[in-house]
Amino acid sequence: MKKIISILLITMLFTLSLAGCSKSDDNEKSVSNDNAANDTAKKDNADNEGKATDDAQKDELVIAWASDLDNFGPLTSEDGYSHEILGLVYESLLKYDGKKAVPNLAESYEATPDGKEYTFKLREDVKFSDGLPLKAEAVKQNMDGILLNADRFSWMGAIGKLEKVEVVDDYTIKFVYKEPYYAATLDMCSGFPIRMISPNSIPDDGNTAGILKSSIGTGPYVLTEAVKDQQYVFTVNENYWGDKPAYKKVIVKVIPDHDSRVMALQSGDVDLIYGAKQLSYEAYAQFTDNKKIGTACSESESETRSILMNTANEVLKDMDVRKAILCGVNKKDIIGTVLLDIENKADTILNPSLTYCDVEVEPYEYNKEEACKILDEAGWTLPEGKTIREKDGNKLSLNLMYVTGRGAEESIAQVFASQMKEIGIDVKLDGVELMVWGSRGFEGDFDLSFNATYAAPYDPHTYIGGMMSYSLDNPAQQGLEDKKDLDEKILKLFSINDEKEIKNCYDSILKQLHESAMYIPISYQKQIALYNKDVISTVEFPSIPGQLDMMLIK
Repeated sequence: MKKIISILLITMLFTLSLAGCSKSDDNEKSVSNDNAANDTAKKDNADNEGKATDDAQKDELVIAWASDLDNFGPLTSEDGYSHEILGLVYESLLKYDGKKAVPNLAESYEATPDGKEYTFKLREDVKFSDGLPLKAEAVKQNMDGILLNADRFSWMGAIGKLEKVEVVDDYTIKFVYKEPYYAATLDMCSGFPIRMISPNSIPDDGNTAGILKSSIGTGPYVLTEAVKDQQYVFTVNENYWGDKPAYKKVIVKVIPDHDSRVMALQSGDVDLIYGAKQLSYEAYAQFTDNKKIGTACSESESETRSILMNTANEVLKDMDVRKAILCGVNKKDIIGTVLLDIENKADTILNPSLTYCDVEVEPYEYNKEEACKILDEAGWTLPEGKTIREKDGNKLSLNLMYVTGRGAEESIAQVFASQMKEIGIDVKLDGVELMVWGSRGFEGDFDLSFNATYAAPYDPHTYIGGMMSYSLDNPAQQGLEDKKDLDEKILKLFSINDEKEIKNCYDSILKQLHESAMYIPISYQKQIALYNKDVISTVEFPSIPGQLDMMLIK
């Protein structure tokens, strides 16, 4: 189970959608969902004095990163953050342009009408950084290595439903699926795990989830130095098939502590802090008018920031308690005080701007009086002189699990706990490391937990598909009376190829999830960054939120 955890975390960190897909203008300048247009990041308009210029390739960029990159590879990076930086070295067959899958390492593709076969024609000018050409046999080796770990990726239909991969000729490869899977090409764009590793790096047993011989891909950079828990150095791939990035060298410094990352930027030890998971809005706001440090914020929204209620918990099994909690959450207060009104309030677990997700449901609105009334009627009353409700001698007390140092989670947790106390619920904060959050979460060892969808191109299919297997959602849904019915609908969704049927299926699933009252959607996240103006001129965000695309940093 613990080996599975790291693979799943990244896709949450959507935030999993969460730059690794490409180097093309179609993909640049956007953090997107399905109706996204080009999205240029907002940047400071401070004095030009000391600003970096784009005239020539710059020598070096230093990035602060929250976690180590040990055994750096598409299947082997052991935490969520690492997957967001894979695009420096490893690339995918297709990329996401903000609306759909388009060619990348594959110059074209076609699907059979029944949706069971996809044939890819590879570019003939691509080589791995060790000099090996990217041929169909290399793609097959990569996919065979992934299929050895198919159980770990059952949540991703492009792998879980894949029957076999066939070499047609040197530059043509065919993917054959057991049944139709409408989102296969979107999965091919994902930040992991379908990215190409050099055959020279693959272990002798062919298992690409093992210890790689080396970290070699087709991407714009080559990993040239690795000092565990300290720093990783990437130098430009001189034989790269695409456009050259703006920096000859990228140094990733491992700085787990949030405040230490910000201090390192202020002192000039690092040049960039990138992504909403690595930076709080409070820290971001400190530099909005700073002459030395620039700010960038995406205009488009990414994953849904939420709190998940575990219905297997004896208290939360009661829908009345869950509804009371939903009525007791003042989202506008959280967004105003913690998120500084940068993010928009979420009423549904998946952003309605995503394809298939614009479903008509009645939002759970903030109403403290109604929350108290529901709890009273459910038997959770407030004893005289006390502040926490009780029932049958038991206090209404819950733990809220969050990841320490991950963006704004702790600050949101504090406000949420304060709001719950106002309606007589005691919420104790339970801050844990990322891997502990994953291991406990997938085992259902929590009352309440922070959670997030994955953003495009993963949402909605990957997030919904994960409810059948490895996710926090699956164990949290075990107390639902209609869990079996929900699973049957999800199974049907991933075996049909008709557009109308797919839409109807999503309508039913999303309404059922909303009516379960087990999700507390808070806001639709945005991507943010802080950067050193002496080194960086512009920071823009890619079509897959959270992914670091060096082509968009200049």
